[in-house]
Amino acid sequence: MWCKHQLGELAQNHEAFRARGVTLLGISLDEPAASRAFASSYGITYPLLTDPEGATSRTYVGIDSTDTPIPGIVVIRRDGRMVVRQIAETKDDRLTAEQLLATVDRTLGTGEGAPAARQGYAVLHRMQLRLALGGGRADTDEGGKRSIAVASASALLPLGRRFLIGPSLRYERFDAPLDLDLAIAIRAPILADAAALELTALGGYTPWGATDWNAGVRAGAWVAVNPWWAVQLEAGVAAHRLGDEMGSTVDWTITFGVSRLIELR
Repeated sequence: MWCKHQLGELAQNHEAFRARGVTLLGISLDEPAASRAFASSYGITYPLLTDPEGATSRTYVGIDSTDTPIPGIVVIRRDGRMVVRQIAETKDDRLTAEQLLATVDRTLGTGEGAPAARQGYAVLHRMQLRLALGGGRADTDEGGKRSIAVASASALLPLGRRFLIGPSLRYERFDAPLDLDLAIAIRAPILADAAALELTALGGYTPWGATDWNAGVRAGAWVAVNPWWAVQLEAGVAAHRLGDEMGSTVDWTITFGVSRLIELR
């Protein structure tokens, strides 16, 4: 069976397939109740069929040594002839909705006047509203060390698959309690674009307490658990200028957070 995010991407492009006269069907060994719950969670409107004995799966994509259907996709013409059969060996070689629509157009001669693929479903193309909590250590110029707790909120806008940009707020209760920053992130998508490794640079101003500049960098990873929510883990270091009399501090932190993913139309 296709992974959850790929099935959801197909659902977002259901009308593009219907405009080409193509009927989408998803087939798995799942019980009907489980398929209905899954369809509701991921906004899937095309039929999800149950193949309890694996007969259909065995015919079209094959069954592995554990009696599990091999992930794949087939295109069948109206006359019953199978014209496309693509078997996925890894998550990364499964067709996206855009690739499948192009394959359908090339094979069946459809596509003229039909809508193009929508990219908004993919989590990499969604805006992220992030909240995170964590803690760490602050080092001062005088060699002092203290434990700190931090909270942050950010709104990150995707610039393609590789970049994010947006405002970020960070709070901790000592000398520089509130940071107002601009965050710029570069990311490396993994797990068939359902997750990413990130490196984020931040810089801005501390308007409350010891007012002055701050700058930092964070490295981490996030994983989308469904099309609307993701979780992330980050480690970071931030430098705060506390004015001429107080010097500066360097904060070392680890945070865990959640992201609300918002589709951009």
